[in-house]
Amino acid sequence: MSLTVNGQTTTKAKPSSTSKSPIIIRQARLWEGYQIGKIASITYYDTPLVNFLSPYRAKYPADYVRTYSERSQARLFNPRSLSFVACEASNPSHVIGYAQFLRLGDDGGAKRHLASRKSLWLWALSWLFWAYCKVLGLTIGDKSADPKAVAEFLSLVASDDDKYWKGVPERKNRWHAASVVVGKEFQGRGVGKRLMAEVIRRAESEGVCVGLEASGPGEHLYRSVGFQLLGRFSERSQVIDQGSAGIVGGVMMWSPSSWAPEQSHQKE
Repeated sequence: MSLTVNGQTTTKAKPSSTSKSPIIIRQARLWEGYQIGKIASITYYDTPLVNFLSPYRAKYPADYVRTYSERSQARLFNPRSLSFVACEASNPSHVIGYAQFLRLGDDGGAKRHLASRKSLWLWALSWLFWAYCKVLGLTIGDKSADPKAVAEFLSLVASDDDKYWKGVPERKNRWHAASVVVGKEFQGRGVGKRLMAEVIRRAESEGVCVGLEASGPGEHLYRSVGFQLLGRFSERSQVIDQGSAGIVGGVMMWSPSSWAPEQSHQKE
């Protein structure tokens, strides 16, 4: 698979990397939204969910990549967000994987995080970028997507959010993994675990949980770093479970050591 955007062709990543350079993890820079989004657009290109949401991506590749980049960039500007990238030590400016987390709630940890991100220029950039994306959405839109499919999926996401997060008071204050992606050629080198360790350390010190929605293939990674399954995707499984051998993933949570057993109780 290849994507052609603005006259440039990007070939789908090879299944494994032969590079011997060590991997480093650093905090993402504010201008790296395009790089981050591009990794996600390539990695997810052939997945069942993207087949459902963006059936016209081959015809409109620029729109397809732009939607990922816009989401990634918006999170970088969001005061509640904290983003990390993985790079090879030999090329620290080239992103090979990333993780974007949101600090939700209003406890002391959330207030400290917001205070650390509080600045007038960041607020201004966030507002300007929101306005820019709004104008693009109204004038250009995303021709790679199926609007009905997107609306259906967002409705199902909201349903699971109400069930597993908003409806459980002790999970209000948490870190939430909005997106965690490692380029295919760098998978299997522990990059995902190292990215997740950044948020787990913070959650442990603050005494809050970490939540996320895992794909079928991603579930193994999250279990390996201590996440447990809260429940399978409800009606979303009808969308995601296409050619995935019944492995549909679900809503998962990591609990800090300070939580009582009943707080960390999981329901399969």
